[in-house]
Amino acid sequence: MTTSLLNQLSSVVGQAFSKQELDPTLGKVVISQRRELGQFQCNGALAAAKQAKRNPREIAQAIVDELTATGLFADLSLAGPGFINLTLSDDFLIGHFNELADDDSFGVRSNHTPQKVILDFGGPNVAKAMHVGHLRATIIGESLRRSMSF
Repeated sequence: MTTSLLNQLSSVVGQAFSKQELDPTLGKVVISQRRELGQFQCNGALAAAKQAKRNPREIAQAIVDELTATGLFADLSLAGPGFINLTLSDDFLIGHFNELADDDSFGVRSNHTPQKVILDFGGPNVAKAMHVGHLRATIIGESLRRSMSF
């Protein structure tokens, strides 16, 4: 089973933090709050600066230098006091999507605990004539049922 894109990125950035002798959990990657700067961001350099008693921008630049060597990113930039902005390369994304396509479960976790879910997707009003509009709720409900089963 393939891991999520955020988990993969967090692992790669965490390794870069490790190489700087910093806690790898500080390499957590999240979806960017400012899309014009990058697709993803890592804010761990700020916390790392407190722990290491160093300049956060200096730490962030060292992390960016480590990440540049991986070749996974089309763009890496710094913003503010040490926010790392990440934009993935097309080759990395194509590889990730190919892994998902080859996975029988399309990257959906298979080790989850089943839960009971109640779906009320209605039915036609028996007091009125049935028409094609009544199928809409039934089709949506069936789609939700299949998604939840998957």
